Amino acid sequence: MSNKLTSQLFKLVKSLNKAEKRHFKIYAKRNFSKKTLKFVQLFDIIDKMEEYNEQPITQKIPGLSSSVFSNLKAHLYEQLLISLRLLNHTNSHIRTAELISFAYVLLQKGLYMQSLTQLARAKKIAEQNQQDMLLLEIVEFEKRIESRRITRSYKQRADNLTSSSKELRESLHGDSEWSDFALMLYDFYLKAGHIKNEKEYEKVKAFFYAKKPKERLRLSFYGSISRQKSYVWYYYITQEFAMCYKHALKWINKFEEAPHFKQFDPELYMKGLHNALSVLYYSNSLKRFRKLYNTLSLFIEQNKDNFSIDVSTQALIIQETAHLNLFFLEGRFTAGAKEAKLIEERFNSLQGNVDKHRTMVFRYKIACLMFGSGNYEESISYINKIINEPITSSLREDVQGFARILNLLVHFELGNDELLISQIRSTYRFLLKLEDLQKVQKEVLWFLKRLTNTDRSNLKPHFIKLKKRLELIAKDKYELRPFLYLDLISWLESKIENERLEDIIRRKNVGII
Repeated sequence: MSNKLTSQLFKLVKSLNKAEKRHFKIYAKRNFSKKTLKFVQLFDIIDKMEEYNEQPITQKIPGLSSSVFSNLKAHLYEQLLISLRLLNHTNSHIRTAELISFAYVLLQKGLYMQSLTQLARAKKIAEQNQQDMLLLEIVEFEKRIESRRITRSYKQRADNLTSSSKELRESLHGDSEWSDFALMLYDFYLKAGHIKNEKEYEKVKAFFYAKKPKERLRLSFYGSISRQKSYVWYYYITQEFAMCYKHALKWINKFEEAPHFKQFDPELYMKGLHNALSVLYYSNSLKRFRKLYNTLSLFIEQNKDNFSIDVSTQALIIQETAHLNLFFLEGRFTAGAKEAKLIEERFNSLQGNVDKHRTMVFRYKIACLMFGSGNYEESISYINKIINEPITSSLREDVQGFARILNLLVHFELGNDELLISQIRSTYRFLLKLEDLQKVQKEVLWFLKRLTNTDRSNLKPHFIKLKKRLELIAKDKYELRPFLYLDLISWLESKIENERLEDIIRRKNVGII
């Protein structure tokens, strides 16, 4: 067993809850003799480990050659998966696949009618949950039986099967096209974030309308969601937030129209809520944000006991991201900074299950909270974690860039003028290399460079001047992106009026719908 698979075995064992461990022990002892239970002994040893170490294994299970040890680990991994499948046989996808496998076994025995009965049961579940891929497999299986055996199951059987097969193929083709399209748009966002200029807008627009799948009369539930997802990503990237919100609501409403899908695929429902909340956050729509946040929180609270580990992880990420965004909208930076420590603990418990993109965004939000609360040293510690992240994959270069702008503001607040000069040069080179030097970034860099040689007791006129310049820039739709990442105008107002940043934002957002 390779090191990669050994690591996978260790992670799988550590992911098991008490019920799953108990079921595995019962399953193993019921199906294997004591002489063949070395893999259970291996399981017990790994289960007690904090970090994987082969030395205690070879001490407690002597006489293991490298090949025998490798086979033992592979056997344990497979038996764990079988045990988990048996434990989760009520899951609709697993149950459908299980019934199809029963049909294959019965067919091998020559029991054609019994095989068709199992397929009929599988089809009922697949239709209820719009599992079109499995449904097509079932229909093709039925066609195979009917074409080779005279079952006389009912009249017009051939016509019904061929018609169903054709409809499913067309539906799956549409579903696949929209799913591919949504993934390509999401990949674009991960690499570049929101558009920066008209050239990028025209590029995304041309791509969208050139690659957009044809509208089809029949899409499955998931195909319809993929369609809405594509529009959500397109309008999110182009910062057309009203349209983005409209399609995010259509995504959510698909689940309201078929509520059993909330239980079948809760993660997809929560991601629809997450996208709607993100748009409301960027639009400063506090009241609607609160309402939708309560919907999300209530759904998680009522259903969390039925979530898988993976869905629980995604639920925590989505809820905590919305929780942080609510602190920003309400202007509660001090409270958010205090809560962030607890949120970070919950977030850190997920490490290994969270991708770099979400980790980077999460750290940036906490850095901004710390900055807004005046906790500049803590803000720098989070900023450094972002800046030190390799960007060879082009992952969220936009966040890396704005983390550096935030870094400059933090050092300005701390009065680190000498360090600030070198940081300004470094940030300028970085943004120039990424071709991410918009008007806002240029204004901030020039402003801070000038202030390093200015008497700090007479900065108010400079703040006023920059604020007016940024307000003019903010009217350009292609220059909105920097203001989504950092509320520079509110920060300038706090300096001009000598008030806390959170008080400025709280006053602005009172009464916003």
